[in-house]
Amino acid sequence: MKKLLVLAILLRLLIMPFFFHPDIKTYHFQASFLRQGVVNIYPYLIDNREKLPLKEEFVYFPLTYFFLGGYQALVSPLLGENFTAWLSDATGRGVESPGIFRYLFVLKLPYLVLDIAIAYLLMGFFEKQEDKKKVFTIWLFNPFTLILLYFFSNVDIIPVFLVLASLLAMKKNKPLGASVLMGLAVGFKAYPVLFFPFLLAKMEKWSERITASLVFLATLAVIILPFWSPAFVASSFASGLTTRILEAGISISGGEKILVVPVALVGLYLFSWFRPKTALWKYYLSALLIVIPFIHFHIQWLLWIMPSFVILWAEENRYSWLLVLASVSAFAVPFLYNDKFMSVSLLTPISRWFGLIPAPFAIVQRLGDPYLIQGLIHSIFVGCSLGLIWKLLKGYKNEQT
Repeated sequence: MKKLLVLAILLRLLIMPFFFHPDIKTYHFQASFLRQGVVNIYPYLIDNREKLPLKEEFVYFPLTYFFLGGYQALVSPLLGENFTAWLSDATGRGVESPGIFRYLFVLKLPYLVLDIAIAYLLMGFFEKQEDKKKVFTIWLFNPFTLILLYFFSNVDIIPVFLVLASLLAMKKNKPLGASVLMGLAVGFKAYPVLFFPFLLAKMEKWSERITASLVFLATLAVIILPFWSPAFVASSFASGLTTRILEAGISISGGEKILVVPVALVGLYLFSWFRPKTALWKYYLSALLIVIPFIHFHIQWLLWIMPSFVILWAEENRYSWLLVLASVSAFAVPFLYNDKFMSVSLLTPISRWFGLIPAPFAIVQRLGDPYLIQGLIHSIFVGCSLGLIWKLLKGYKNEQT
């Protein structure tokens, strides 16, 4: 596998400097204030919004801020003296900076390390060397993870890594370690909180569940409580996944509506308690396939499902066609968003001419209704997700933690 590893690293090193998504500049601009002594970024950005060149709020949880800010401080000699000015440039001409390739390369190095680490973690879900090599290869060379990580500069790789580490800890019958790791994952991004009920269902004794819950909550308290404020809530909870899972619903009388995603999640949680022997990663994937397809999602969120897709592919090759169809349809939905950085504009570091090419949304709009086409593709993704959930919960020959 050494040759595969070297080839995978070389492939990543080749593409890292040439793809730019504005998110990497935004959250690194926000994280740069750590070097200036700003500890609580949430009220700082809101209070100083008028005089800051980039106006966005910091939508991640505290550990993401400290990880990115700490990494910047560590590699600042490599980034050079013009890096701060590049971060602060709100003109849209940052891709013309002479240092753009160096900035992108250095800023994506943590993704590379965690990417390779995940490949090794995935091997821990299998016993046979043949299966280990298979899952290692699929993770490192499938195009979907490469695009999500290195085209879109996906910082969600950190909680994805921690969630997998938590799964492996549970596989080794270490519920407290799994709870700490899950708490750390939530400290970076909120979505792993969806998985904790499945951890509890996997435990056999109520004493273990109570202890694990206390450990999980204590981990979250240490991370989040020092930053809890209206600014933190407005930035981290009032946007994105947290509110979108409450949008899809079925209207009933009295102005009420039944919320589709919470109903399905509650049903899945109950199912996991009645069937605790089913592998945890299957419940994790099922939960994400309930949440993501039924909301307007960011393409970066698709990284959350990729490790489980790879495990399923490695375990049961006969489902590979369904996984490919689900992945292609999932990627095609945001590809048709009205956002030029969903396609060739990602290559603007090579030439600004790429930024002048119309987004797929604009091209489709000249031919028909892009929202209708997007809806049809989204429906395919939903159908594939429902099929996968049925396969996962129905069970098949291999059952692993």
